[in-house]
Amino acid sequence: MLKTKRNLKIFAMILLTSSLLLLAINANVASVKAQTTDTVIAYTTLGGTIAINGTTLAGGGTSTTYAANSDLTLTATASSGFKFLCWEYASVSGPTTSTSNPLQYTISVSEIALMAMFTPTTNATQSSTSTSAATVDVFNSIGGTTTPAGGFTGPAYTTYTIGTSYSFTQTPGTGFQFLYWLVQTSSGANVYTASPLSLKITSSSTAIQAFWVPTSSTITLPTIVSEFSSAMLAVLLSVLVLIAAGTYVYHRRAKN
Repeated sequence: MLKTKRNLKIFAMILLTSSLLLLAINANVASVKAQTTDTVIAYTTLGGTIAINGTTLAGGGTSTTYAANSDLTLTATASSGFKFLCWEYASVSGPTTSTSNPLQYTISVSEIALMAMFTPTTNATQSSTSTSAATVDVFNSIGGTTTPAGGFTGPAYTTYTIGTSYSFTQTPGTGFQFLYWLVQTSSGANVYTASPLSLKITSSSTAIQAFWVPTSSTITLPTIVSEFSSAMLAVLLSVLVLIAAGTYVYHRRAKN
C-alpha cells in the first residue's frame, strides 16, 4: 500500500514537472516567433525616392519586413530640381533625424516608420490665372497632421479652382515642431513656412506635404533661391559682369 502511494506521488510529480516544462517551452517559442521579423513603413516623399539595401521602396505606407537586428543601408535619391535634406524615422523609442546619406541603420524594434525629406533647389514661378478646376493631393508625414487631412497615397481633393487661394493648416504632434510645406506642380516646386498656409492654386494638379522634425532636432530649413529673387538677380548680374570682363580682355589681347 505504501509503495503504491509512493509511486502515485512520483507519478504526480513527474506529470506536474512535465506540464511546467511544456508551458515554459511554449512561452519561449511564442516569444521567439514574435521577434523574428521587424517591419519598416516607408512614407511617400515629395522630391525623391527611398531605397533599402539597393531596393527602391514604393512608399505610400508600404510595409516591408526584415529579419530582427538586420543591418540596413538607407539611400535617399533626390529627383531633378531637388536636394536631400535629412532622414526622419520614428519608433516606440521616439523620433530621430539624420543627415547621413546613405544611412546605416540596425533594426532594434518591431516596427519603424521612415521617410526622406527633400527641398527644391529653386522655388518655381507661379503665373497661372485661369479658373479651371484643380486637384490637390495631400500627403502624410511623420510628426503631425494637416487640414485637409493627408494620406499615404495622397487623397485627391477636387474642390479647388485655379487662381483661387485656399488655407492649409498643419498641427504638430507631441514632441514635434513644424519645419516647412513642400508644394509641387507641373511647373516646379515651392517651399513655404507660413502656418497656416494661404496657397494660391496655380496648376490643375498640385501635391502638398507638410514636414515636422523633433523639437530636439538640429535640422533647419536651408535657404532656397527664388527664380526671380534679389539673390538670383545678383548671381545673374555677377555672371554678366564676368562675361563682359572676359570679352573685353579677349578683344584687347586680340588687338595686341
